[in-house]
Amino acid sequence: MYAGFCIYNGQRGVVMDVSKINFDKKGLNSIVGGLEADILECLWLGDSKRTCRQVYDFVKKRNKVAYTTVTVTMDRMFSRNLLEREIEKGKGGLKYIYGAKVTKEELANGISKKFVNFLKATFGEPSIAYLKKNI
Repeated sequence: MYAGFCIYNGQRGVVMDVSKINFDKKGLNSIVGGLEADILECLWLGDSKRTCRQVYDFVKKRNKVAYTTVTVTMDRMFSRNLLEREIEKGKGGLKYIYGAKVTKEELANGISKKFVNFLKATFGEPSIAYLKKNI
């Protein structure tokens, strides 16, 4: 079963376009692919932003994946508004520094709010009463 949502942050407008939620999968894999989930998990660790190399070093411990696959995936995630990116000058040229566009808490709150609103609009108050009783 799938549902689609956009996650908003007051100051930044649309922050994350979650085109579908697969309720048959668990964790972040229900809204993004496995590699994207690993990238977000990496970027949510601590408060600092990370280079592609730092993210790759984290991801390669979980999956056998090429560095270029990670960099291309991060660029696509940036294009889809999942990541933010800054450019820094470094040895040998420019490098991208990435951060997650939303925190894990903002994502959870945004999806929860959208989902409850969807249930209420689609099925009315009985669905909300059910949630209150069973959560």
